[in-house]
Amino acid sequence: MKYALYIGLLLMSSCAIAQKGNRKAAENHFMAALKAYGTGNNDEALQMLKKSLKADPGFGSAWSLQAEIAEIKKDTALASKSYQACVRYEPLFQNHCYFYARYCFRQGRYAEALTWLARFNNLPSMPEFDPKKDAASKRNVVAAEKLAESCKLAQEDKQRIEDLDIRNLGPGVNSANNEYWPGMTVDGTTLIFTRLVQGQEDFYISEKSENDWLAARPLPGRINTSNNEGYTSISADGRFIFFSVCNQDGFGSCDIFYSYLNGNNWSQRFNLGEKVNGVSWDAQPAISADGKTLIFSSSRPGGFGGKDLWITRWTKAGWSSPENLGNTVNTPEDEEAPYLHYDNKTLYFSSSGHTGYGMHDIFRSQWLANGQWTNPENMGKGINTEADEAGFYVDFRGELAYIASSRSGGYGSLDIYSLKLGEGKKPLPVTYVKGNILDAETKLAITGRIELINLESKKTVLLDSAQQFFTTLETHGSYALNVYRNGYLFYSANVTPTPASIDSPFLVTAFLKPIKLNERVVLNNIFFETDKYALRPESTPELDKLTQLMKNNPAMKVEISGHTDNQGSESHNLTLSQNRALSVKQYLIKYGIPEIRISTKGFGDKLPVATNDTDAGRAKNRRIELTVTGL
Repeated sequence: MKYALYIGLLLMSSCAIAQKGNRKAAENHFMAALKAYGTGNNDEALQMLKKSLKADPGFGSAWSLQAEIAEIKKDTALASKSYQACVRYEPLFQNHCYFYARYCFRQGRYAEALTWLARFNNLPSMPEFDPKKDAASKRNVVAAEKLAESCKLAQEDKQRIEDLDIRNLGPGVNSANNEYWPGMTVDGTTLIFTRLVQGQEDFYISEKSENDWLAARPLPGRINTSNNEGYTSISADGRFIFFSVCNQDGFGSCDIFYSYLNGNNWSQRFNLGEKVNGVSWDAQPAISADGKTLIFSSSRPGGFGGKDLWITRWTKAGWSSPENLGNTVNTPEDEEAPYLHYDNKTLYFSSSGHTGYGMHDIFRSQWLANGQWTNPENMGKGINTEADEAGFYVDFRGELAYIASSRSGGYGSLDIYSLKLGEGKKPLPVTYVKGNILDAETKLAITGRIELINLESKKTVLLDSAQQFFTTLETHGSYALNVYRNGYLFYSANVTPTPASIDSPFLVTAFLKPIKLNERVVLNNIFFETDKYALRPESTPELDKLTQLMKNNPAMKVEISGHTDNQGSESHNLTLSQNRALSVKQYLIKYGIPEIRISTKGFGDKLPVATNDTDAGRAKNRRIELTVTGL
């Protein structure tokens, strides 16, 4: 409790009942106890309270402060005795019923807490109740309503804590200091977090070795400074970190900065700019998997009270003006510590405004197709406790979460734990595509243009120009991956993620072949109906890419060759492969490529590139190839 609150309790409760004993001496000792409590000297405060209660055993404020300090010192016997004394000596004083109910709730005694909350609500109807002396503050009336909801939620929660398999990450990560704000690279092998050492906040990194986390070390580079840095959000590709910096060269009390990975070191920090960072508190960023959306917590005007969650989007002109996430997510209390999962739809965040188990609980909400958010769901007992939870991260599989908590049994006050998510708490599972672009002859890294297109919707889900590329994908659908560069044939691959591919992400090395005579590439995203030669609609993106390649290189002539598996007769397969090659040629002609530049040939099943004994092998053998025949 705050110092001012106890002064208020003293003024009200001193008149709540007839004074017993020496109230004047009791109040003097109480004020000395309150002063010691305010400076953190709880042992001295308890000694003063003992004298206060000896002078006047019926002094409710002294019992209440003693109960608070006993809880801090985890002396449940003294805390329980003190709370009971409060309601015994001052039975009409509403605040005591609320404080005792809150204590019972923190002890997991939910039915008992509801009993005291019922008494809290019934006291004003008693004839001897004096509203001027006995009534609770408006804030505590609201808090009591919320506490009753929390008790009912806790009673209904059927989640077994043992099923969560909560595990401390061990001494490689956790220490006697505070460790919090966990974040990871998408592959789950690198953990980056904040550690507080003698008042200094810095970023630390730990790598996973089989089942253990190695000894953490300060994050290399220029990202850590002599001042404090906190709250990391790592981009899915591991190339950028977004974080909070307070009271240092910013636009407000706290600003959002970023740093990028340069080799093995992190760069100096850069402010996101005054469009995102205002004069208020702006902090705790969460970057989306595609890097185009940033959700953060802010106390800026225009919210619903306290700290709200806001969203900004990356545009050609930079980050957009932030928008409030709305009152489905935000409350008059505080919403903080957002984490947007790799599915780009599931948001986890901390709130003191939604019904929960402690001061700040973790909640889950999902972003719907219409742009609205679902009603936040409490993540349940075990994940949320009567202690504070700081930060939440869920791996790309949606199976394992990481949380910082001050629960008992750790190495320090705040430690980082892992836990298993149950059904109804998980995000959508995703897998990912990660790749490098190399010159096929020199094997050196080169910059290329990357496109990843959903073949059903024709929507481009990744468009970038880089030497490396990364994106996450939901576990359904089929995608065309094309990488191209002037002077090279384009690289073609098909990506079809399934639930089975979650543990086998798509790791790609895109070898770009210089355009020269007899160079050949496979066009992996041209599709036909079974045993037919009509082009399927999903072939359009790849055919358009091929058309553009021909237009960009007007002197180039090509042969389009068709290949089949060994199902069917030799003559049938030759005819089918020739007709499929002709279908591609006709498409190119239709969109402006002169016929003289295109020849076709069908090889049937004569040139397999894989075994014909498996479905996967036969699928690779059914293909269209392009060969440069003239320049």
